[in-house]
Amino acid sequence: MGATTPLQTVSVDEYLSNPEYEHSEYVDGEVVALNVGTKKHSRLQGKCFRKLDEFLDQHGGGYAATELHCRLNIRGNVRFRLPDVAVVLNDTDEDARYLDRAPDFVIEIRSPEDSMQFLMRKMRDYFANGTRLAWLILPEEQTVMVLTPDGPPDSLGIGETLDGGAVLPGLSVPVSDLFV
Repeated sequence: MGATTPLQTVSVDEYLSNPEYEHSEYVDGEVVALNVGTKKHSRLQGKCFRKLDEFLDQHGGGYAATELHCRLNIRGNVRFRLPDVAVVLNDTDEDARYLDRAPDFVIEIRSPEDSMQFLMRKMRDYFANGTRLAWLILPEEQTVMVLTPDGPPDSLGIGETLDGGAVLPGLSVPVSDLFV
């Protein structure tokens, strides 16, 4: 999901307690509504979650979640991001209302309304807070950009296979599986 325009400026407490903001992000004091995903977006999100959840069920060590509220710190400012899919390893507080850090691995799916600038800003926020691997899925192109904090982006398409790198060793997902 991508952001549209800010809804309004509110406190963190108001953001967290108001059910109206449940599917919105919080960026520098402003509640930012997310674009509602299309059917294609929703199906991709479900496929990614299912593949990661099954992998983690077999290998242990963490969990997958969709639209998990993640509290990030960017230059002293609080931001809450909601990645389309997140993998969290070694979570010690499973009963918390939100994740008080970035996920270890995030997946964002580009909606038609999303700008690459907006999505790359989210990726920088995740990486600045400890995310080690990200997949940015571009449905219209049927490609996946693989991003890490230190390396150049890699773009994979149909006929190629995604992997979990050092974050999820042994994970293997053919790109074509996401788009069928």
